Amino acid sequence: MGSNKGVGLPTLPEEVIVWFRARFEEANRSVTENLINNPNARETTLDDALLAPLQKRQAPVAFPSGVVVQMSVHNTGGLRRLYRWEVADIAVLVAVSRGGVLQGQKIGALQAKRLYPRNNDVLDDDPEGFKYGLNAFIFPDPASALAKMRTTFEFDDSCRYGALPSADEQVETIAKFTQEFGAAVSYLFYNPADVPDTMHFPSTAYRTLVDPPPLGARVVDAKDVHAVLAGLDKGQTPTLGEIRDSTCEHRRLEDWAEELLRCRVGVPFDRSMDQTVERLIVRRSGPIGAVIAFSIALPGGD
Repeated sequence: MGSNKGVGLPTLPEEVIVWFRARFEEANRSVTENLINNPNARETTLDDALLAPLQKRQAPVAFPSGVVVQMSVHNTGGLRRLYRWEVADIAVLVAVSRGGVLQGQKIGALQAKRLYPRNNDVLDDDPEGFKYGLNAFIFPDPASALAKMRTTFEFDDSCRYGALPSADEQVETIAKFTQEFGAAVSYLFYNPADVPDTMHFPSTAYRTLVDPPPLGARVVDAKDVHAVLAGLDKGQTPTLGEIRDSTCEHRRLEDWAEELLRCRVGVPFDRSMDQTVERLIVRRSGPIGAVIAFSIALPGGD
């Protein structure tokens, strides 16, 4: 594991942690609801669904304790359809200050992978189609909707994370990055609310999630996922059952977010690691599609 000298976050009031956790619980429900209603959605579409409820919460929030929190969401959107993101799709940054003095920073990066239905019917990112632009909407295929009639999407433990082949270049890149920088990267698995589940096209009703999904979006440390991949043949993809039955600790998305604030996951960083952090999130051509940044100002220190 990489050795970094960043200072971890100070102990935060529980009201801040509860608020932070609630935001990611909303995100989990949003992306999972999108998946169960659009079972062949692109991963990029699911990324947007995760970010959507967070983007509505970007106004500063003041707590009774005097703490002020502001969340900023920056989504570069479609670039990942044109370029290959090598390390992660979403970075979560937390910076804590007191009296204008920085007290600590943490980063956690999430590489998203969606669960494929048994028929493997998932919309793939198409670089040529992306460069073609909006013409596909202006001149649509008149048979496109009819082509999806009577399609069934089944999800169970035998379904695979179809874009996560073993011995893949991306897997190797993530492993090298974590060796250099530390355990900052985890995999974010987009799953249905629970399995087994079946969806049909054409849809007759929209499915709304009110409670947190029993399965939904789950986060697993990169090293644990790579241990599962190491037991597979080259190019083989892991199933939901293989991930769940392994020794991997698979956290709910909101659990992972809470543990980031409690300094149990992610990596602290400071100015001495600016070059590595810049490689990850600053450059527009870099390997991150979206950044969720939390600025937490503690009272006192004036």
